Amino acid sequence: MSDHRPGAATSPPPPPPALVDLRQAHEAVVRQLRIGRLAALGTMVGFALLLGFAVTAVSPGPRGLAAGLLACVGFLALLAGLIAVSVRKDARLGGPAGPGPSSLGQVVTSAPGQQVWTALSAGLSAQGFSPPRATDPNTVVATRSLSTASWGETMTVRVEPHTGGRGLVTVWSRPAYPLQWLDYGRNRRHANAVLAAVPDVHEEVHEPHRDSQT
Repeated sequence: MSDHRPGAATSPPPPPPALVDLRQAHEAVVRQLRIGRLAALGTMVGFALLLGFAVTAVSPGPRGLAAGLLACVGFLALLAGLIAVSVRKDARLGGPAGPGPSSLGQVVTSAPGQQVWTALSAGLSAQGFSPPRATDPNTVVATRSLSTASWGETMTVRVEPHTGGRGLVTVWSRPAYPLQWLDYGRNRRHANAVLAAVPDVHEEVHEPHRDSQT
């Protein structure tokens, strides 16, 4: 029981919890996606080989062998084409958000905090994300539901003090399903669109800062 007598020593309030380092979390997801991509590619190559063997078994002889080889190569070519399209679409986007299905970007703004949050909420809504929920005083998280083109996305937005009285806005968009490594620039597009909604941008941070309070 605490001592409320006048002059009694009181314990200082506990310090606020440290903010999650979004850059580290982003890098962890990038590693997960890389592992998922390697596993998926290995599985698909194995499937292509099985497909080739199956076609060859149906029609033994030189013609069957040629058909099996064609089926195997054709499947792998289709896979390579899909990957190339995804990489090309992502590369064309540019902007402050980084490439890849886990995309993080930052901008520095001189606008008042309330104006920034209002603009960010509007940007999230325009991209089809749910109303944001706060995870700490500086950070909100919003999600997009499953669709025919995606398993869904999760976006984290943070606004924190920066030098010169400005604010540092961090936006991180990534797949809701950690193995969705082929996204055709979807998350980078979402992140750039939300960052573009920020008013009075002073600069774009193409090489993200580490969070200042971790």
